[in-house]
Amino acid sequence: MTSKASLAILAAALFVSGCASQSAPSNFTDAERAEFDARKQEVLGALSAYSGDYEVSDAAMKTAVRGEDGRPVGLLAYESPVDAVKAGDIAAFIASMQTNSVRDGTPSPFAAVVLSIDAAAAGDYDRALATVKTAVESDDMTIMGGFLEAWYLALNGQSDAAVDAHRAVGAALPGLTGDLSLAAMLEVVGREQEALAVYSSITPTKITAPEHEFDPQNLLYGHVKLVVARQAILLRKLGRIEEAKDLYTRLAAAEPEEAVSYQAALEQLETGRGIDDETMTASAAFARSLSDYSLALSYQRLIRSAFVGERVRGFDDTKSVFDQLALINDPGNEDLRLAIVGDLYDETYFDAAIHVATAAPEPTAGLKLAEAQACLRLEQPEKSHAALDEAIRLAEEDEELGTYSSAMLIYALLDDKKKATDLAEKTPELALTDAERASAHGTSSAIYAQFGEFEQALVHAKAARNLDDTHDRRMALANALAEADEIDEALRLIRTESLARPNDPYMLNTLGYFLVEHTDRYAEAYRVLARANALAPADPYISDSFGWARYKLGDLEGARRYIEQSRNEIAPNVHWEIEDHLGDIYWHLGDKDAARAAWRTALNDYPSETKRAEIQEKLDNGLAGPPPEKQPLPKVSLGDEGEIGRQDI
Repeated sequence: MTSKASLAILAAALFVSGCASQSAPSNFTDAERAEFDARKQEVLGALSAYSGDYEVSDAAMKTAVRGEDGRPVGLLAYESPVDAVKAGDIAAFIASMQTNSVRDGTPSPFAAVVLSIDAAAAGDYDRALATVKTAVESDDMTIMGGFLEAWYLALNGQSDAAVDAHRAVGAALPGLTGDLSLAAMLEVVGREQEALAVYSSITPTKITAPEHEFDPQNLLYGHVKLVVARQAILLRKLGRIEEAKDLYTRLAAAEPEEAVSYQAALEQLETGRGIDDETMTASAAFARSLSDYSLALSYQRLIRSAFVGERVRGFDDTKSVFDQLALINDPGNEDLRLAIVGDLYDETYFDAAIHVATAAPEPTAGLKLAEAQACLRLEQPEKSHAALDEAIRLAEEDEELGTYSSAMLIYALLDDKKKATDLAEKTPELALTDAERASAHGTSSAIYAQFGEFEQALVHAKAARNLDDTHDRRMALANALAEADEIDEALRLIRTESLARPNDPYMLNTLGYFLVEHTDRYAEAYRVLARANALAPADPYISDSFGWARYKLGDLEGARRYIEQSRNEIAPNVHWEIEDHLGDIYWHLGDKDAARAAWRTALNDYPSETKRAEIQEKLDNGLAGPPPEKQPLPKVSLGDEGEIGRQDI
């Protein structure tokens, strides 16, 4: 068995012999050159196939995916370094960068960035500074290199030099990264007043909330809330609680409808409940800043795609690389770990999500919930149950409410009605604020709806709305009313909400889909959904609704086109409702095999108990009768950019 020490000897041999760090000497004969190249490739192959511990930081090594024999699976387990990232194996990714650097003689600027971050994770800041020079001196990564160099100086105790170096590159960093990172650095080097000044400089005098999710103001507002949150936490640590509360009061003024939630936030600032008051370490600040950097790059990707009318698809490997590198510098950062797990989960890399969750220094309730959810998707119910039970056991007092709320949803999907409904009744009693009570009742409503107990779901939905009268609570209540067969009252509530948000694509979608599902007003539904689709043509859920309205009007081909678009947009994920719709369409188009395949997929995606029975009936017996009668599609008159007025609702 090859040991870690022998790997170091192999690597040293490469440099001593010169076979990998440089080309063959010019005075070699052709035969000698061929022998040299063969030896070089043989040693590199040994490095790539090696399945012992890699020459990476201990923190990185803890991320290694291991086989049944307990040894790392090795670099050849992955077709490319990106596949190691997709597996949550940042150790193998870093090792592959090392191997490539040995082969090329010197690391590429990107490899230098990666290797320097790993050196920082090992606490070797001198090596980190020396390694990152390649990136600093390059054309394409000089800004990133300068950002890292500043942080390595800070980690190395050279605070003044670090701040100066950061200021030199900060303005060129993407988004708010420069300001947020500088503020974090100033805080950890003991210059808190300067940090607060930075936060204040990027907090707008007038805070304006977006009208709806598709409002371009939404991204900016998210940044403002992030800045306010970090500024408020720092103020609280300095004992300036009233100033911290004033920041949230300004946010509350921008979103008066969210008054209950903001009141809870103000109480939290006052009491400190659920707030981490520990002084942030330099490593934690660096990791957070690196994660901010990766998020800013991701936003740039989204914005560039939006400008050319495209939707970002697929795994954001750049973001995941930097997030995972950030995590090895602060392994105990649960929020960052859960964010990485969530990104992997969203791309259906469920094994990787479990691996990252379970590689934490210590298990927590939140990580066990994440593990349970991924096990559920891998159809491992016993492991999911075990992880849920452990989550509940691990939950600390101030975590019980959130843990129970999440756990009951997963228990419901596991079809464990007793555990789910027991928690549904217990959870609201754990709440300490109206916002928490409303959230708990909302979750309980969803649990009862999942099991077809619509009257009980309505009780909880009404309780949630009475405690916290917001748009989301009103829409959840409308849904509960409809499921309890109180259609007219539900429709009145939705129409009233639509009048207040006439150009919110999701609100239009809610109204249009309600009309399709619960009334026979298909022409009106089609017109409303056409407007929603014009405002958000790439949204898969709006496309599904618009396609379903076409189906009800007998336009089977049009329905198929729009709903298949929805399926493609959310891939590799699936949604039971989209698959159920496609099953009906395929059946009436004569493709019975495709219909049954779609219905089977729908059944596997956890529809409610009532819907599950309906889909199973179709799967067993097909659809009786003809398709909806074909009708002329209604004419739709759209204004500029698809906007509509109150008179159209």
